Amino acid sequence: MSESPAQPDKPEGEPIPSILHSFYEERPFQSCTRCGESLIHFAEGFRISKNFKKGEVLMEYALCLPCLDAMLDEASEESKQRLAEFHEERYRDVSGFEECALCDRTRDQVRGEEFSLAGVCQGDRMHDSALVCIDCMEAMAETMSEETRRTWDKFREENFPGVPSDFEPFPSNPAPLSI
Repeated sequence: MSESPAQPDKPEGEPIPSILHSFYEERPFQSCTRCGESLIHFAEGFRISKNFKKGEVLMEYALCLPCLDAMLDEASEESKQRLAEFHEERYRDVSGFEECALCDRTRDQVRGEEFSLAGVCQGDRMHDSALVCIDCMEAMAETMSEETRRTWDKFREENFPGVPSDFEPFPSNPAPLSI
């Protein structure tokens, strides 16, 4: 009986899908939207978020986990508590881009074809992913304090000057809603 040759370790996760590549740069994200550092250098990983409406990309960004954590730390204690309760009540243990992680809507059932996609990535691999429909994004936005809304507004104004001021996606927890 012969031994099989040693198999090289298969990388964890899957390649980052093209839907999470930068629409505007026509390539995978390379740097953190907030700090500008190369994403490949963050051993702890990064999160890509993209918001769509009727097939168009409204906004996209990639945040290294240190920047994402820093933004979450800037949220008010009230918002953190409300978001935690919201996720505890609604989070569904589903991954992927075909059904909402917070309600039972499929991508085809989303109002106005408006939703957010997020992927938790490391290097060139995606380890988790989620879709959040517009109704759940709006419900989450309702849990935010005025202080936290100002933090999001500042991030949006500094990084996305052409995005409408009433556009309300906001950073949530780093892992899948945890994504």
